[in-house]
Amino acid sequence: MKRNLIILPAVLLLALRTAGGQGAPAASTNSPSLDELKKQYEAIFADLQRQDHDSAKILKQRYLNGLAALEESLQAAGNKLSAVLAVHGEKERFEQSGAIPDSALAAGLPALRKLQETWRAQTDAWPREQAQRVVATSERYLQCLANLQKTLAARNDAAGVEAVKASKEKLLSNKMVRQALELVQTSKPETPIGKEPVAPEPVTPVTAPATIVEVGDYKFYPQGKEPPLKNLQSWRMDFPSSDRRSAQFFYDVHLSVVIDKSARSVTPRITVAAKNHDIPAGSKLVLEYFIRSMGRTATVSREKAESISLPKIVRGQAYIVDSKGVNLAHYFWYSSSGRDFYGLIISMFDDDGKLLFQQCGPTTLASQCAAAKPE
Repeated sequence: MKRNLIILPAVLLLALRTAGGQGAPAASTNSPSLDELKKQYEAIFADLQRQDHDSAKILKQRYLNGLAALEESLQAAGNKLSAVLAVHGEKERFEQSGAIPDSALAAGLPALRKLQETWRAQTDAWPREQAQRVVATSERYLQCLANLQKTLAARNDAAGVEAVKASKEKLLSNKMVRQALELVQTSKPETPIGKEPVAPEPVTPVTAPATIVEVGDYKFYPQGKEPPLKNLQSWRMDFPSSDRRSAQFFYDVHLSVVIDKSARSVTPRITVAAKNHDIPAGSKLVLEYFIRSMGRTATVSREKAESISLPKIVRGQAYIVDSKGVNLAHYFWYSSSGRDFYGLIISMFDDDGKLLFQQCGPTTLASQCAAAKPE
């Protein structure tokens, strides 16, 4: 697991003694200004976001490397065709979905099962660890603001005090900070050193759905039971803003596409997973397709929006669904300049229209992302 390698600025270290914020801030006659505190906090916050993005890539590649090594060792051992096929199939499945549901766990191959359980343990722990870092960083920032406010009040700097209060309110209303705190408070805490762990209350285990679910014109497949698609390729997606990145604590959405150049069509396949929150039935997955005109000057515009009603997805479950996609053949025949698929925005709304999750690809579509459900 990648460690937090950022070196806190000296003035922030002088203000706080430990990463957990233990101990009172040290008195200082040379307190950092509000602008300095803001820059320090924003720099640390941005670094945490980069770490989160990097960690997902590292864990994914580590698992794929483990599968490759296991497949190679089984192949070299001989008389292991069924085991080699099982590992090879898991590699292809994981490259498409990026997740390991209960239905994909290997039953008769202990070495593969160990790799799978290691990956699940690491990825299950990471959201809470990351949320703890966000909370701890925010708490340190609040302490520094409190110290600065006292200093400014002692100087009778009313305008400065009001500016500090405004910064405090901005932090307290930050969506990512609030959701990180919620995750830390609702997830299982670590057992303190020297204390016996308390036996948990009996809980019915959540398993991945075993059957295909149909909602309207769409079929939702448990991972591992989806039909194969030729030429399926990953489509890079990212969050349009830092505040919407907080949704990764609760949900996970992966997208791959089949691009048929001869038919000039694009068909996305989406994996939707509930990580730390249920996704209520009646929620909507909305795909907005964008095209690029290839005239004298390239222009990007939205071609269509597709709305997919979701079944209820409880914590620990994941479904795969194929969208209808977009067909650009008519543009090719009726326009001398032609139009090509450019990218898309994928959003998830609950049944009340509240935005739960949103990503776009490429990131140049971030300015087109809206919190309201499109028509």
